[in-house]
Amino acid sequence: MKDPRNDGYILGHTDQELRRLRRQAAVYAEFTEETLRRAGLEPGMSVLDVGCGAGDVSLAAARIVGPSGAVRGIDRSGDALALAIGRAAELGLTQVRFEQGDLGDPDDRIYDAVIGRFILLHCTDPAAALGTVVSRVRPGGHVAFVELDLSAADVVPPMPLFAEALGWIREVYVRKGFHMDMGSKLYAAFRACGLEPELMANVRVEAGADAYAYEYTAETVRSLLPLIEALGVATRDTVGVDTLAERIRTAALDGAHCFFYPRLVGAVARKLG
Repeated sequence: MKDPRNDGYILGHTDQELRRLRRQAAVYAEFTEETLRRAGLEPGMSVLDVGCGAGDVSLAAARIVGPSGAVRGIDRSGDALALAIGRAAELGLTQVRFEQGDLGDPDDRIYDAVIGRFILLHCTDPAAALGTVVSRVRPGGHVAFVELDLSAADVVPPMPLFAEALGWIREVYVRKGFHMDMGSKLYAAFRACGLEPELMANVRVEAGADAYAYEYTAETVRSLLPLIEALGVATRDTVGVDTLAERIRTAALDGAHCFFYPRLVGAVARKLG
C-alpha cells in the first residue's frame, strides 16, 4: 500500500522535540487513558498502537491490558522507538514491544484493538488510513483514536503575541496539507469505515505564573522553525524563539490572560461483523 501520510511527522524527532512530546503526553495522559478505557480495553487484550512515537499511548495501553495482554507499537522514527523501548524496560512492562514501521505496511496479524493519538491528522486521507488499520481488528474488537482541533486553541483576553505564534503553527499545518482540526473530523472518518463512534472531548485551561502553555507554545514553534522559515511564514529573527516563552509569560501575567489548549477529541467504537 502506498504510504498514506503526507510528509510524515513535520515537527521532527530531535532530542528537544522528543522532550516536548513527553511533556505534552503528561498533559494529555488522563484524557488518553479515559478514552482507552471507554473503548473497552481490558486485561489480556492484544493491541496495535499506530504512530506510537516515544511510546506514551502504548505504555498506557500496556498498563491496562496487563501482563496477560500484548501491545505492539509501530512508528517510522528509530530515535523515538529507542526512547520508547528504554522507557518500557525501566517500567518493567514486558507486555509491550516497539517496531519500526508504518500503518500502511503489510500486516496479517489480527488484534483485539487498534489505537492511535495525533496520527490521522498527518494522513492525506484519514478515513482510508483508518480503514487500513481497522481491517486488522477482529470482529467485535475495539478502535480508539484521539485527535485535536488546533483552531480551538485560544487566549482570553486576546493577546497579539500569542495569536502571532499560534498563527505560525497553524500556517505551517495548512501549507503542508495536514488536518489541523482532525478532532472534529473523527466522526466522519469512523463512519466512512463502517463504525458508529462514541465521541468525547476535553479542553485544558491554564493561567498564572506556572502555566505550561508558555513553554508549550514556544517549544512547538521551535520544532517547526525550520519549516516556518522554509515556507516563508516568518523569519528566525521575527520569531525570537529563545525568548518567546518568557515574552508570552510576561504578557500573560500583565494582562491576566488564561489559555485554552487545542480541543482534544476521542472517538471509540466496536467493529461489527
